[in-house]
Amino acid sequence: MIEERKAYVAFGVDPAGIACATYELRCANDEEAKRRAEDYLDAHEIIELWIDVRRVARLKRS
Repeated sequence: MIEERKAYVAFGVDPAGIACATYELRCANDEEAKRRAEDYLDAHEIIELWIDVRRVARLKRS
């Protein structure tokens, strides 16, 4: 059975909470989306990952 891909959005956010970049992701689940969103931490200090109106994660560069 083919697993449905869901639309996630990852926002590159500055420390004041303002989004300065948007990335659209199609992933099977939250865990896959988090792994893929971590790749954007090279370019942004904070990434917020959302699906619809639910924030999935707030990732910070270590």
